[in-house]
Amino acid sequence: MPTATIQVRMDTALKQQVERKLKTMGLNMSTAVNMLAHQIVRQNRIPFDIIADDANNNLKELPKTVNADKMTDTELKQHLLAGYHQAIAGDTRPAKEVLAEMRAKYNI
Repeated sequence: MPTATIQVRMDTALKQQVERKLKTMGLNMSTAVNMLAHQIVRQNRIPFDIIADDANNNLKELPKTVNADKMTDTELKQHLLAGYHQAIAGDTRPAKEVLAEMRAKYNI
Protein backbone atom coordinates (compact mmCIF):
# COMPACT_ATOMS: atom_id res chain seq x y z
CA MET A 1 0.00 0.00 0.00
CA PRO A 2 1.47 3.39 -0.96
CA THR A 3 2.16 5.80 1.88
CA ALA A 4 1.99 9.59 2.15
CA THR A 5 4.04 11.96 4.25
CA ILE A 6 2.36 14.55 6.47
CA GLN A 7 3.91 17.43 8.35
CA VAL A 8 2.61 18.75 11.65
CA ARG A 9 3.80 21.83 13.50
CA MET A 10 3.96 21.33 17.26
CA ASP A 11 5.56 23.06 20.20
CA THR A 12 9.00 21.50 20.72
CA ALA A 13 8.49 20.85 24.42
CA LEU A 14 5.13 19.18 23.77
CA LYS A 15 6.65 17.01 21.03
CA GLN A 16 9.39 15.86 23.40
CA GLN A 17 6.86 15.06 26.13
CA VAL A 18 4.70 13.08 23.72
CA GLU A 19 7.69 11.17 22.34
CA ARG A 20 8.80 10.23 25.88
CA LYS A 21 5.31 8.99 26.78
CA LEU A 22 4.96 7.06 23.52
CA LYS A 23 8.35 5.43 24.05
CA THR A 24 7.15 4.02 27.38
CA MET A 25 4.29 2.43 25.43
CA GLY A 26 6.59 1.01 22.79
CA LEU A 27 5.33 3.45 20.17
CA ASN A 28 6.72 6.30 18.11
CA MET A 29 5.02 9.45 16.80
CA SER A 30 4.35 7.99 13.34
CA THR A 31 2.65 4.91 14.76
CA ALA A 32 0.56 7.00 17.16
CA VAL A 33 -0.62 9.31 14.37
CA ASN A 34 -1.52 6.29 12.22
CA MET A 35 -3.43 4.75 15.13
CA LEU A 36 -5.34 8.02 15.58
CA ALA A 37 -6.18 8.15 11.86
CA HIS A 38 -7.43 4.54 11.85
CA GLN A 39 -9.66 5.17 14.87
CA ILE A 40 -11.12 8.34 13.33
CA VAL A 41 -12.08 6.35 10.24
CA ARG A 42 -13.34 3.37 12.25
CA GLN A 43 -15.39 5.33 14.79
CA ASN A 44 -16.37 8.23 12.50
CA ARG A 45 -15.39 10.67 15.25
CA ILE A 46 -12.41 11.92 17.24
CA PRO A 47 -11.80 8.92 19.53
CA PHE A 48 -11.53 10.93 22.75
CA ASP A 49 -13.34 13.75 24.52
CA ILE A 50 -12.39 17.28 23.49
CA ILE A 51 -13.09 19.82 26.20
CA ALA A 52 -12.88 23.51 25.31
CA ASP A 53 -11.28 25.77 27.86
CA ASP A 54 -13.39 28.82 28.70
CA ALA A 55 -12.06 32.38 28.53
CA ASN A 56 -10.98 32.31 32.19
CA ASN A 57 -9.21 28.93 31.92
CA ASN A 58 -11.68 27.62 34.48
CA LEU A 59 -12.50 24.02 33.55
CA LYS A 60 -14.37 23.43 36.81
CA GLU A 61 -17.41 25.25 35.42
CA LEU A 62 -17.73 23.07 32.31
CA PRO A 63 -20.32 20.30 32.37
CA LYS A 64 -18.97 16.88 33.25
CA THR A 65 -19.03 14.46 30.36
CA VAL A 66 -20.59 11.11 31.21
CA ASN A 67 -18.19 8.52 29.79
CA ALA A 68 -18.52 5.07 31.35
CA ASP A 69 -15.10 4.05 29.98
CA LYS A 70 -13.45 6.62 32.22
CA MET A 71 -15.52 6.03 35.37
CA THR A 72 -14.78 3.97 38.42
CA ASP A 73 -17.30 1.26 39.30
CA THR A 74 -18.67 3.51 42.05
CA GLU A 75 -19.14 6.47 39.68
CA LEU A 76 -20.88 4.29 37.11
CA LYS A 77 -23.21 2.86 39.75
CA GLN A 78 -24.04 6.40 40.93
CA HIS A 79 -24.94 7.49 37.39
CA LEU A 80 -27.03 4.38 36.79
CA LEU A 81 -28.82 4.85 40.10
CA ALA A 82 -29.52 8.52 39.30
CA GLY A 83 -30.98 7.46 35.94
CA TYR A 84 -33.11 4.82 37.65
CA HIS A 85 -34.50 7.41 40.08
CA GLN A 86 -35.27 9.78 37.19
CA ALA A 87 -37.20 7.02 35.45
CA ILE A 88 -39.14 6.14 38.60
CA ALA A 89 -40.00 9.84 39.04
CA GLY A 90 -41.34 9.95 35.49
CA ASP A 91 -38.58 12.24 34.23
CA THR A 92 -38.47 10.50 30.85
CA ARG A 93 -38.85 11.15 27.12
CA PRO A 94 -40.09 8.85 24.38
CA ALA A 95 -37.25 6.93 22.72
CA LYS A 96 -38.49 8.03 19.29
CA GLU A 97 -37.99 11.68 20.31
CA VAL A 98 -34.51 11.08 21.75
CA LEU A 99 -33.39 9.10 18.70
CA ALA A 100 -34.65 11.82 16.33
CA GLU A 101 -32.74 14.42 18.33
CA MET A 102 -29.55 12.31 18.24
CA ARG A 103 -29.89 11.72 14.49
CA ALA A 104 -30.21 15.45 13.87
CA LYS A 105 -27.42 16.42 16.28
CA TYR A 106 -24.88 13.82 15.10
CA ASN A 107 -26.01 13.60 11.46
CA ILE A 108 -26.65 9.86 11.63
